[in-house]
Amino acid sequence: MAEAIWQARGVVKGQAEGEALISQTALSFLGDLDIRSGQVVGRSSDLLGACVAGRVLVLPASRGSAGAWRFLYQLKVHETHPAALILREMPDPSVMQGAMLAKVPVLVAPDGDFWSELRDGDVVTVDGESGQIIRS
Repeated sequence: MAEAIWQARGVVKGQAEGEALISQTALSFLGDLDIRSGQVVGRSSDLLGACVAGRVLVLPASRGSAGAWRFLYQLKVHETHPAALILREMPDPSVMQGAMLAKVPVLVAPDGDFWSELRDGDVVTVDGESGQIIRS
């Protein structure tokens, strides 16, 4: 597969690399993830049973609650956190707070053919400062 570079809006700084884990449904960090394993346990998610640990989690949106930040931070504490988040739209403020505390880069609204070209398992490098996403 050829290298591809997409531009997004970096909203939480940091750099990460990992395999893409792509969802077509919104995910809640409060209730949809087991913090000890990083496994998706929410039945409304199309990622049910998948593990987010070390993956670049690609979502249309996050489903939030005021406590979501604690769960994202606890994923970091248990070393089961995603390497980065890429979303179509801005996540709710609690997810943003959790990402900042956990040092998980967040990128929003990638351009071009990102949504049609990226595949599950593609290795991507993300830069939350520049907003660049590179598939190697």
